[in-house]
Amino acid sequence: MEGDPGWGLAESAHPGASSTVGAVNRPVQRLIVIALAVVLLVPIGALGISQMLGGGGQGHDAAPTQAPDGRPTVDPAEQPVRPELPRPEEPAVLTEQSAEGAQATVEYMLDSYDYMMSSGDVSVWEDKVDQNCQVCVTFLQNAEQLSAQGGYLVDGAFEVRSTDFTGTGEPPATGTVVADFTQEESILVDDPTLQANALDSVTGQLIAMVAWDGERWRVTDMSIAPPEGSDAGGASDAGGAAG
Repeated sequence: MEGDPGWGLAESAHPGASSTVGAVNRPVQRLIVIALAVVLLVPIGALGISQMLGGGGQGHDAAPTQAPDGRPTVDPAEQPVRPELPRPEEPAVLTEQSAEGAQATVEYMLDSYDYMMSSGDVSVWEDKVDQNCQVCVTFLQNAEQLSAQGGYLVDGAFEVRSTDFTGTGEPPATGTVVADFTQEESILVDDPTLQANALDSVTGQLIAMVAWDGERWRVTDMSIAPPEGSDAGGASDAGGAAG
């Protein structure tokens, strides 16, 4: 990919980041510890994943020689095996103009995340996000880039513990879905010739703005926040609002 489409990392987010990557607002900086945001915010072709992670990622199967970003090179045959996961089936409720339909849409996106990131099949998200949602489009572009350069995710499944919907209208036409989740530990192979990155388990909230398009719910904006009651800071507006 060419450059950073408005979602670079500030220098304070991780000291080793490239100086060519622009700053972002402080709420977005808090998202970088979330494994979901690894591909959500960072163009893989513009910034090495290990640089983005800073101290949060650990190498896997080190080899003696090192790449320019500091990671050892490895034999691709020694990388973790790419999972072959089935495409999750879509429940019928996804096309219902109801609170249940909106919640099911966001839950399906999280449930299908590990499939998408291991297979490169972004179609599971494409018809569930609005094309004017910049953060959504950026995410899908980066997921495609990851797959194009031979990268993939191992493990990293989401467990959605609860969802809540606040809507406008009857039946609702717009609203907000808040999903409490835990993502299991995972290994991100962003370049088969470089040491993979081990990512810790993450607990937090996905906050998604949604709108009914006449046939189904679509996410118009999304952000990630720490768990409710956490002292780690508030939710960030993916569109760049101050917080």
